[in-house]
Amino acid sequence: MTSDPSKPGQAFDLKTGTTDPRAVSDYYDDWASTYDETLRSWNYQAPSVAAEKLFAHLEDGSDVLDVGCGTGLFGQAMARHGSFRIVGLDISAESLNHAHTRGVYDQLIKHDLQKLPLPLGENSMNAAASIGVLTYIESAGDMLRDLCRCVCPGGAIIFTQRTDRWTELDFEQTLKAIAREGRWSVLEISEPQDYLPGNEDFGKDIKIIHTVCKVT
Repeated sequence: MTSDPSKPGQAFDLKTGTTDPRAVSDYYDDWASTYDETLRSWNYQAPSVAAEKLFAHLEDGSDVLDVGCGTGLFGQAMARHGSFRIVGLDISAESLNHAHTRGVYDQLIKHDLQKLPLPLGENSMNAAASIGVLTYIESAGDMLRDLCRCVCPGGAIIFTQRTDRWTELDFEQTLKAIAREGRWSVLEISEPQDYLPGNEDFGKDIKIIHTVCKVT
């Protein structure tokens, strides 16, 4: 088991991340009880920013898939904008327990996001979001393609990617490849924004990019 991620010396390094599902599950199970408090101390704003961006593409009552929902920060942010049917997926059982207490999710499903297809039907959602998750996905492009399967045509997908990974993986080429396949059109690629400004391991060096796409 890993130690509290807000303390130095843990086996799992938050900055480096991992795609090992057991390591991710154990890490976030251990962290779940203090996750919200720690993220507040780091001034983590991505869920609120993403919810505001996605809301502009939704009607009240839309079905929204929260991929890697964790303790439910994005779901809570979405609920401030209106009444939505929100389904959350996450690998961490303890995180899902905390998400449940928020009372904003219609369904919460424990699932390893690297196991595709995701447990949702084709064209079953109006929108999907994956916030702060892609660091833990071996093939982010494949997961994003599966979101295009889950979201109905005309629906929106929003996700974040760290600027360091965006550069290392030439991630814009992944977006263009999915567009060439006829799965989506890219509506917005934001300027880099603060990610975890209160965490000295991230600080001003690692930011995030919000991308919004329309399923075709």
